[in-house]
Amino acid sequence: MLVLLVLYGFAFMLLPVVSSQTTLVLHFIHALVWCMIHYFGLGLLLRAQSESKFLVRHYLKNYHYAHNDGGQNAIIEAFANWKAIYNLSMCMTYGAFSTHFLCSVTALILPSLVYGRCLESISIPKRLGRREWLAASHNWPGMLHS
Repeated sequence: MLVLLVLYGFAFMLLPVVSSQTTLVLHFIHALVWCMIHYFGLGLLLRAQSESKFLVRHYLKNYHYAHNDGGQNAIIEAFANWKAIYNLSMCMTYGAFSTHFLCSVTALILPSLVYGRCLESISIPKRLGRREWLAASHNWPGMLHS
């Protein structure tokens, strides 16, 4: 997980400044890739484990375990690593989709709200007139009758 964080840090440092539309597309692709890894990649790994004990055989072949335990330590370690991989994949999937959603809200909805409020604050004094707008907004009692 630390390697992933370091890679993300370097990737964000090396990315150039792009438009908001390009940012939305990149976040969508990022979320889609993590979704594919989570569902298809882990699905294939789980299928290989159930059909041919892929993970357990990998740990027995590449790591040293005591010969008298019958492979129990390899099973425990394979399952612990499976849980860590699954948790990382799920967190990255939901995190990527959350980031895409927040970028969408920021890029698409927020500007219309901000511009709407700015236009509203400009048009109200024009409709009411300068004195009425100041009196209404600051609640100064003597301004309207002078």
